Amino acid sequence: MPVRERRFSGDVRAPSDARRAVREALRGAVSPRTLGDAELLVSELTTNSIRHADDGELSMEAAVRRDKVRVRVCDTGEGFETMRRPGKSDLEKAGGYGLLLLDRLADDWGVLRGDRFCVWFELDRR
Repeated sequence: MPVRERRFSGDVRAPSDARRAVREALRGAVSPRTLGDAELLVSELTTNSIRHADDGELSMEAAVRRDKVRVRVCDTGEGFETMRRPGKSDLEKAGGYGLLLLDRLADDWGVLRGDRFCVWFELDRR
């Protein structure tokens, strides 16, 4: 399946718009549980992007592969250092549970730096 991309303005509607976009991209290709996890994670990442992006423009990409789905949320902010297994002190610094949810629900995740800062995650389709 080709990559589906959507762009959003970084306002209060972005998380629900991103959930809708990932739902449309993945519906029928993954289990209801995987779809729910993807919606929750994209909502958390979009919320983080709204808080930290420089100009408020966000993008989300979703791709269905044979054995997994990969979703990426990008913004123009400076980003953060990659943390694995964030602890309570990391959550207190970050100000929420988004990274903890990402680490616990995603089968893999990471960050990409370039013209934009992107956080990606993968969920198994099995």
